Amino acid sequence: MKNIIKILSLLILVLTMYNCDEENNFKESDINLVPVYSLTEINNDGPFKINIYKEKPLIVEYSSNVTLSNYASSGYADTSTDIMYQITVNKIVDGVAVNYVISADKTTGEGTLNIDSGASTHNVLLTEEEVYN
Repeated sequence: MKNIIKILSLLILVLTMYNCDEENNFKESDINLVPVYSLTEINNDGPFKINIYKEKPLIVEYSSNVTLSNYASSGYADTSTDIMYQITVNKIVDGVAVNYVISADKTTGEGTLNIDSGASTHNVLLTEEEVYN
């Protein structure tokens, strides 16, 4: 009798495990690491941080470390050399292009951000990063 109970218990356990196979009803994540130029330590009342996407027409500006705004971009050009970063891009705000010209030293990352042909100039620290998007 004890053997029959053990066999039945084992059979029920195996059937329970077999029937508990669950389908994955969740969509697979399409989040990937993408390369960006990240501008930080922006002076003269500039944003907290700016990420300029290298492979997408996108600019993300952080007004604080948690508050951000994203903008479409156009005219992205990276003419960097071995010693200097040289990036130009237009940020589209309400259909109007705001021109960004960034130049920085590749060794230290220190450089400048000129907005609309020098209408506003900020000292920045430029780094190359990968972020999830």
